[in-house]
Amino acid sequence: MANEIMKCLRDWGLDKIFTITVDNASSNDVTVKELSKIFTKWGINFMNGEHLHVRCMAHILNLVVQDGLKVSAVSIERVRKAVKYIRLSPARCKRFQECCEDVDINCKKSLCLDVSTRWNFTYLMLNRAIEFENVFSSYAARDIGLLHYLQFVEDEDGKDEHGVVGALLSDDLDNVRKIANFLQTFYDLTREVSGSHYVTANSHFLKICEVSCYLKQLISSEEDNDDLLGKIASNMREKFDKYWGTPKKMNKMIFISCVLDPRHKFVSVGFALQMMFGKEGWVI
Repeated sequence: MANEIMKCLRDWGLDKIFTITVDNASSNDVTVKELSKIFTKWGINFMNGEHLHVRCMAHILNLVVQDGLKVSAVSIERVRKAVKYIRLSPARCKRFQECCEDVDINCKKSLCLDVSTRWNFTYLMLNRAIEFENVFSSYAARDIGLLHYLQFVEDEDGKDEHGVVGALLSDDLDNVRKIANFLQTFYDLTREVSGSHYVTANSHFLKICEVSCYLKQLISSEEDNDDLLGKIASNMREKFDKYWGTPKKMNKMIFISCVLDPRHKFVSVGFALQMMFGKEGWVI
């Protein structure tokens, strides 16, 4: 991988490489180390490659959210299977549309099925399902096959770790509504840091701080407020701390890029570090 990247850099005429952003795979860690060795031989390895490797923020967020969704996996899986059952047949889709008309929902949108390994698609599926919340009960009354599918049929691909998940209950829809509202923050944040037509490096650290404070708030209010979201946040926090638990785990470039933004400078960085780690634990 490192050799192929070097071929591309030569073809593009690039000989000044400051950082490389890759997903969090062990093969990528090895690739960046090999690139660092090559850059050192070329005499272009700035700061001895200490800050060459920048972990993809969007990918870390994906890992963090995926861990959180495991807490309410059954409710999500019931909605997923219900959506899949309806979408499997044009006749069922037509019947679902008739149910929409029965409950006075005039909407040209349709149910969407997610990709289980991509949480943002799961968010879109849940968000759409909530819009049709009243339609599901009406549809279940018309098509007994839906209940049978949820209670007795496993996925054909055999990859469904939950297998038979049971009937779709009102509690499940309540859960996915809470989860969808919760995930919207992360969905919006991922879109912001994944932009390709504007600079994003200067905002990464402050966005990480937002996530940290949001999770901390949910965890602290778990007993008094919402047990489900508190458990989800606790799971997410464990994964969050693996990559961003201390300033030393973060690439220093995300601090420098924030400082160079005239809107933030050292004041914002210092404040954000104190919010995340307290007055004693934020030394970089």
